[in-house]
Amino acid sequence: MKIYILKVPSKLQPAKKITKYPKHNKDYGVEQDFLKYLTKHQKLITDDPSKAKWHYLPIYWTRWHVNHNYGNNGTEELQKIVNNTIIESKKTFTICQYDDGPVVNLYSTKLFLASRKSYHGIDIPLLCSEHKIPFIIPKKRYLASFMGRISTHVCRKSMYDLLCDDPKYRVYDGDFETNKFTKEIISSYVALCPRGYGGSSFRFYEAMQLGVVPLHIGDLDVRPFKKWINWGKCSIYVKDANQIKKTLDTYDQIRLLEMGRQAKIIYHSEIKYGKWGKYIIKVLNE
Repeated sequence: MKIYILKVPSKLQPAKKITKYPKHNKDYGVEQDFLKYLTKHQKLITDDPSKAKWHYLPIYWTRWHVNHNYGNNGTEELQKIVNNTIIESKKTFTICQYDDGPVVNLYSTKLFLASRKSYHGIDIPLLCSEHKIPFIIPKKRYLASFMGRISTHVCRKSMYDLLCDDPKYRVYDGDFETNKFTKEIISSYVALCPRGYGGSSFRFYEAMQLGVVPLHIGDLDVRPFKKWINWGKCSIYVKDANQIKKTLDTYDQIRLLEMGRQAKIIYHSEIKYGKWGKYIIKVLNE
């Protein structure tokens, strides 16, 4: 299989965006990482669009939309450029981290989304910079924990109301310092990872990196590449917060520790920057 990288103006690949999230994150994401992956694997690339099975639209959607008032400005210009760039939408794909997707009309383009909000799109990881592991590893204190904003989705409020008074759980609503956030996750057998404005959560993959079982809570199961990755081996999923306690009651500490070890292995071998791109190729080859 060969991929042709569509030519886009440099302004559609901004060098940076005006804000960073999460706090510790460098201004780098899956949109930049896949283009880097592809250019490192030159055998996948052709300079002749007629010889390519797929055309890749390498727009940095997140940087563009954040820099244009979070998708409220610049869409007319973006749409015109997209219309002039896409050769054949049915054989075009793009990578998008932005929660609202590309925003403009891409016609039949195949969308790989890091935080989809509907049933449209193919899931990919929502990644950020890795955390530093504490020199002294904290002991396990909680069955499960969450630190972050509760207001971004109703499932977070439900989770908070159900768990805030239970001593087995640590649920904190508000801002946090990065080192404290890291230690709280490591102090838990399970990291509660409710969806936010988007359908996914950076926290899910942060927990994996730190060797803790991520429990995704949300109406959409956005764990990516299910055909190739056995997510039941290293993570848990529930549709809503009411299922958290009943679900975790079926897991003992030994099993959760092993799942956490598997989560770390899978993160570093299959999911982290530079690794997950191979699954895009698998999907496109099908």
